[in-house]
Amino acid sequence: MAGMCRDCFKGTIHEGETKGHITKIHGFDTYVSHPTSPSETSPAILVLIPDGLGWASPNLRLTADRYAARTGCTVYIPDFMDGRPLPLWVADLPMDDILGNWSTPKQLLLKPYYLFWVLYALIPFNLTNGFRKSYKRVYKFFTALRKNEGNGKLVGVAGFCWGGKHAFTLGAGKDVDSGEYLIDFAYTGHPSGVDVPQDIEALQTPISVAMGTEDFLNTVEFSKKMKEGLEKHEAKGGRAGGSEFVFYEGGNHGFACRADLTNERLKECADAAEDQFVRWVERMVQKLSTGTSS
Repeated sequence: MAGMCRDCFKGTIHEGETKGHITKIHGFDTYVSHPTSPSETSPAILVLIPDGLGWASPNLRLTADRYAARTGCTVYIPDFMDGRPLPLWVADLPMDDILGNWSTPKQLLLKPYYLFWVLYALIPFNLTNGFRKSYKRVYKFFTALRKNEGNGKLVGVAGFCWGGKHAFTLGAGKDVDSGEYLIDFAYTGHPSGVDVPQDIEALQTPISVAMGTEDFLNTVEFSKKMKEGLEKHEAKGGRAGGSEFVFYEGGNHGFACRADLTNERLKECADAAEDQFVRWVERMVQKLSTGTSS
């Protein structure tokens, strides 16, 4: 489970009525959420890159609707997983029990059963969505987005868990043909698979990171190294200047996209991380559109 942890299989599926629609964007099935008031449309397009549950996750689509309403931006969620995300039912698997030391006869009988379903979900996901394979799809989408929807619009990305590595990589990427940067700014909530300091040193785009102190995959020690790396990178200035790292006390892996909203602390973390993203978009739009920082 490289780049994944037990919390990648845990979480709560959120309820609510989505407001966007599904269409083809640059060859990809894409959920699209538009601002509630077209007259207030921001000069930015936002692309969400999901956690393991993929583009059809109710949580992510509801998040896209809120992002569109709060930022005035059109928001895309493309299917970067080629139709092979983790199924939603993995969130119901008893991961703590599966990975724990079982001792009773009943537990020993059930453990192989649950392990079978973990592997049933994980193997197709990994075969389809390893970073090298999936980044080719991500790159294809963003090069087409720049070419066909540029028109002076900024391109921002928000990556969660699995999508966090892509957010960092896009922040360092260029179109090999045009030499144009793929995105203008990035945000990530509890990213997985990030290489420190390599992915930070390669950044050419400002990035905002939201990380919990109880993240099972990204330990506090690792997260501090990421924060220090961003601060060192920030000191160098350049195009990636203005990056930030925010710790959320009590936040777990997944809190920004599939927190248990009945847990008061996790809900506070999730709401604050969303506020962080909205402020980040406003700041980047002002800074990159006018050439001045807010």
